[in-house]
Amino acid sequence: MGRRRILAACATALAVTGGGLGLMPAQAAPGSGSAAARAGDLDGDGFGDLAVGSPEGTIAGFSKAGYVSVVYGTAQGVRTTRHKGITQRTAGIPGTPETGDRFGSAVAVGDVDGDGYADLVIGSGGEAIGSVKGAGSVTVVFGAKGGVSGDAIAFHAPTPTARQAFGNRLAVGDFDHDGRDDIAVAAGTKVQVVKGAAKLRDTAKPAMKSYTPPGGGAGTGQIAAADVNGDGYTDLATVAYFDDPADEGTLGVLAGSAQGLTGRSLGKTGLPFAGYSIVAGDVTGDGKGDIVVDTGFSDGPDDFLLRMFPGTASGLGAGVPYGGPAQPGRAATLADLDGDGHADLVTSDTSAVDPDGFNNAGAVTVVPGTGAGLDAAHARTITLATPGVTGASEGNDLFGAAVAAGDYDADGTADLTVGAPGKYLGTGAVSVIPGSADGPTGTGSILFTPESLDHPAAKARFGTALGATTRP
Repeated sequence: MGRRRILAACATALAVTGGGLGLMPAQAAPGSGSAAARAGDLDGDGFGDLAVGSPEGTIAGFSKAGYVSVVYGTAQGVRTTRHKGITQRTAGIPGTPETGDRFGSAVAVGDVDGDGYADLVIGSGGEAIGSVKGAGSVTVVFGAKGGVSGDAIAFHAPTPTARQAFGNRLAVGDFDHDGRDDIAVAAGTKVQVVKGAAKLRDTAKPAMKSYTPPGGGAGTGQIAAADVNGDGYTDLATVAYFDDPADEGTLGVLAGSAQGLTGRSLGKTGLPFAGYSIVAGDVTGDGKGDIVVDTGFSDGPDDFLLRMFPGTASGLGAGVPYGGPAQPGRAATLADLDGDGHADLVTSDTSAVDPDGFNNAGAVTVVPGTGAGLDAAHARTITLATPGVTGASEGNDLFGAAVAAGDYDADGTADLTVGAPGKYLGTGAVSVIPGSADGPTGTGSILFTPESLDHPAAKARFGTALGATTRP
């Protein structure tokens, strides 16, 4: 029997008052939804924006109610001088803060109504639905000129289930190629999909369609969106498991189509167990999304310690083992960090020691993508002790607990974003490391905390979740 994989992002409570987390209403304008989705541009100014989730923050006296902070991109990249805070106390946001809601447990970005502004999709994995505790919910906050608006909707699983944490595993992608992103939520044995629509913000209870992942059994794991077969429709990669997440599972791909996501499989392969991290992106630059799977431990030679499954015209290709030493931790994201047209892999190891040997400082490793796949020979590890990177690496920082990438300065190269929720005795911090022709080098990097945004900082665990995008 396999060993259970535990992926933990530490967090504690934060006292937050409403004054530092308000919103200014703004009006939406027409535009290109697909362009906004690619850029992760919430306010339509051409620069990608960043959302930071703190799901264990205390709001209005309610512990672990949670909040999300938005920091806007500029010609100089992310700058903390312009920001917004979103809680369930914010005007226009559905619901009310309650103990254990965990608003911000997951954050995704995409233009779900096709109005030219990217929107925030926020998971609240601990939300109680009526008397059903921990059922979970999803909130969509719509982008607009000037910043995220006060327009929002919320939805939950068709049948709320106790401790299911609906909203903890999100993906957005244009499954029907209509210029509006669709929202996929994995929970229980199913994936629920809400189709993007021009009037989604006016829909109090959006319709959901349910899908069973290829090889589905006792439950679903991670999901990731990418056009695996290059037909113009985004597909959905899934991990399903059988009787127990520690036992074997299945990596599979559900096909997109003109009618949206379908139950048709674009390929599947067995996994030695199901506790895998999966990420999706075009590593080879051939216009087809590749899937990388990874696990932070090994029970044997067949455990797929970092393996790429290339996209092909017929779907999921055969797995290609990583050509270098196994990377510790997990596959965290795929993004083009050097502007060469190939998505680069970022792996994260929050257990990495600091320069003095203290545990859990954290590190990320960037593996360049090439036409032939992942270039293990030029993999490079980055920590808060790397020359040029702002900050200092210290034990229990948990640098790498969350990883994302966004083109915040609109120079065509993705910028690496890394959460360190344990930094400063649990205040937390986020590091933004600009991309360049040489990849992320640390030059021009910044490190910011809740204090930088005028949000209360004590034990915030800021940076537990990140939302940004640079999709092609």
